[in-house]
Amino acid sequence: MTRRRPAELPAVAYSAPVTRTLTAALLVALLAPAAARAAGEDEWQLSARLGIGDLHLDNRSPFGPVAAVEVERGFTDAWALRLMLGESAHSVDARMADHAPGGWARVSSLLAGVTYTFDVVRLAPYAQLGVGFVRFDGAVKQPRMELAGELGLGADFWLTKRWAVGGVLQYLFTPVDLFEHLGELGQSPFAFSLSVRASRLF
Repeated sequence: MTRRRPAELPAVAYSAPVTRTLTAALLVALLAPAAARAAGEDEWQLSARLGIGDLHLDNRSPFGPVAAVEVERGFTDAWALRLMLGESAHSVDARMADHAPGGWARVSSLLAGVTYTFDVVRLAPYAQLGVGFVRFDGAVKQPRMELAGELGLGADFWLTKRWAVGGVLQYLFTPVDLFEHLGELGQSPFAFSLSVRASRLF
């Protein structure tokens, strides 16, 4: 005669509630609003980003690596002042018809502006607006410095209350050219970049 094993019944009876409890605890940990942070009031945030971008200059549109360092200082829980130093390099071929040299075209930018962060659980989307100066040199027809504007959209995922990783899309342009060719988002020069960003809150 086969004997029943009643000791197994509690495991079956309690497995569903235990599973639901663990699942709920995991969701609470992942979606806890307190974990979503950015540079809040009187806080500093230091970020570094690395990515790829294209440069539209001298009738050429080369891709190249992009790097930047950003410092933000929150003056409310949503708004922060921002300073960014960026650099990119783009390999270009010579264009004799345009008298454009070959080699590496470099873009250096120094921008100041604001960041607005939308606090959504641990994922924090943000928008950036900045103005400053950009310098084009290296393998370009005419090395020069110009007034620049910046629009950025990104999102950070907060791993802890201090560390975050995310991505940002940046549009760098010269305002005079943009307003003259608004339907084309400017003709030249302007640049787009897509970067991965790591941030530390202080």
